[in-house]
Amino acid sequence: MKNSVIVVGGGVMGASAAYWLSTLGRQVTLLDQNEVPNRHGASGDQLRALRLAYGKDVFYADMAAKSLPLWLDFCRQSADPFLLQNGFMDLAVQEHGYEEHCLKALRELKSPCVVLGKDELRRHYPMINTRAVRYGLLHKAGGMIWAMRALSAVLNLAQRRGVKVKARAKIVAVQRSGGEIKGLKDSTGKTWSAEHYLFAPGAWVQEIFRGWRIPVEAIRRRQLYLCPPINRGRYRPEHFPPFSIASQGFCGYPLHIHGFMKIAESRRGTVVKVPGNAGEEAEPAFEKKCRAFLKKFLPELADFNEFEGHVAYYSATKDGDFIIDRLPGAANGFLMAGFGDQGFTFAPLLGRAAAQVLVGGKSDINLHRFRLARF
Repeated sequence: MKNSVIVVGGGVMGASAAYWLSTLGRQVTLLDQNEVPNRHGASGDQLRALRLAYGKDVFYADMAAKSLPLWLDFCRQSADPFLLQNGFMDLAVQEHGYEEHCLKALRELKSPCVVLGKDELRRHYPMINTRAVRYGLLHKAGGMIWAMRALSAVLNLAQRRGVKVKARAKIVAVQRSGGEIKGLKDSTGKTWSAEHYLFAPGAWVQEIFRGWRIPVEAIRRRQLYLCPPINRGRYRPEHFPPFSIASQGFCGYPLHIHGFMKIAESRRGTVVKVPGNAGEEAEPAFEKKCRAFLKKFLPELADFNEFEGHVAYYSATKDGDFIIDRLPGAANGFLMAGFGDQGFTFAPLLGRAAAQVLVGGKSDINLHRFRLARF
């Protein structure tokens, strides 16, 4: 049991933390309530954007810049190029808004970027209706991550280092005594014990921590996969980067699986009491909302016929920042939660930071902003 850690949650945060804990000499067992990997959690999608600016928030932009080389090292170690640096595009509909703050942050961090006016947008991205936008901001080092491949790669790297992965171990009770966690009881009645415990359960925080009053909510967000009715070649990753129009609450991705591309909500989403399952369909009203958005900004896509609407589930805090901290009343417990849909970008960096703090060291980044005490 000495130097042993149980990690609860087999998504990208749990997998990253498990990997880094193994590099620090810990014996790690990773538990997940489903198969690992799976499509139920926030990591269970085909694509995640790698954006390098977050409006005025230079702290997050700096974390993204520090996460990038760690992702590239994971690609190198796993021999899987799951990260594609085809750029990330913010499209602005007004002159002085979110995108201007992104530009300032990118320049402050000396991250390569370019502002594309209407003429340049028409030349490089003829699918965009330039009457509806002012300009585009291209994060040149950004791009997209094949999420399931990335998660599988990190899990494999962790297992190479001795991490044990146990699927279908649903934790139903956290057993405490004397200010510490003494064990975890799963749905079969088995108790799992270790010296330390790290929880990264995604949208299932409240199911595990009943009565703890952890300030995290489960969020339901809608997305739609569509097949372009014409000019499909324009939307291949080498021609069309992932993009966001923050003022409209939408983001999108190039063609990926079976010739489909994803359009998704980028705002916070709807709070739910209990997360649903992978494969749950979005309501027809969201299809109409997507068509209206596309008609305005990417009109040749608006008349799509082949499509599927789905929902995804995340955990989020009310202030939008993450939680990375020791659990109250449990000196040997650590929580990683509230990552929304943007946490994926930072997984290798935050997983390393959590591992460093859990073993009693100092993290590479300042985690003060993510403390539980702020609530």
